[in-house]
Amino acid sequence: MEKKQGSNFKFSPDLYDGQVNWENRFLAEKAFFYGIFKSKTAKKILDIGCGPGRHAQLFSSFVDEVYAMDPSQDMIDYAKEKVITSENVKLTTGGFSELANIREGDFDVITCLGNTLPILETRKKVKNALKITRKKLKKGGIAIFQFINFEKEMIEKNRYYEPKILHKESRTYIFNRHFEYDKLKTRVDFISTVLNDKNDIEAFNIDTTLMCTLKIRIFKKMALNSGFKKIDYFGNNTKESFDKNRHVSLFAILRT
Repeated sequence: MEKKQGSNFKFSPDLYDGQVNWENRFLAEKAFFYGIFKSKTAKKILDIGCGPGRHAQLFSSFVDEVYAMDPSQDMIDYAKEKVITSENVKLTTGGFSELANIREGDFDVITCLGNTLPILETRKKVKNALKITRKKLKKGGIAIFQFINFEKEMIEKNRYYEPKILHKESRTYIFNRHFEYDKLKTRVDFISTVLNDKNDIEAFNIDTTLMCTLKIRIFKKMALNSGFKKIDYFGNNTKESFDKNRHVSLFAILRT
């Protein structure tokens, strides 16, 4: 049995993609995003931290142009090969530090989903990301950020997520997440177990990353200081306003 401990959110793109039930997720999210885009008659959007490109592909049916960025070249290559089928999606490698230099002009909407923002780890980097995002939006533009609920009580209540199980090529992959709250940096352990066709443990890995503990009051202060004028919060089900005592994650809608 191979046992490893690493750091910094390491998953191969296919295994990362396979952990998500995209059909169920988009049943909850499709109308939510469509309504926001159409309310602003959005034509050009950017998805930063696009991962395997599932949201970029979804958005391509809503707007004229979709630009999708991710720091991982492997993710971008996977998206090109396995996910993106629409001609109006442009994929590029990069993160917030590269955003200021892209030449596509300003965007009607910028999305940043799946904890991409808190994975920047420090408050300084989050502040800079919010400022860059604001600068790349057109007048009246919108930014949409998604991240977990960092209230201490919620982190401790949901310290372990329900395991995700993926079967692939005679192997079974079991994925767990463990959260350890800290007032500045919350630790996340991505625990993966690989079983062979006899259900023997073939490999066990722990990949650890630190996320900026982004409570709502801190996020709001950063966003307003970055030039955003109004913020609306929705719970992870996208149907109701965010309740910090009930929802495990949230969508923040930032308006200029």
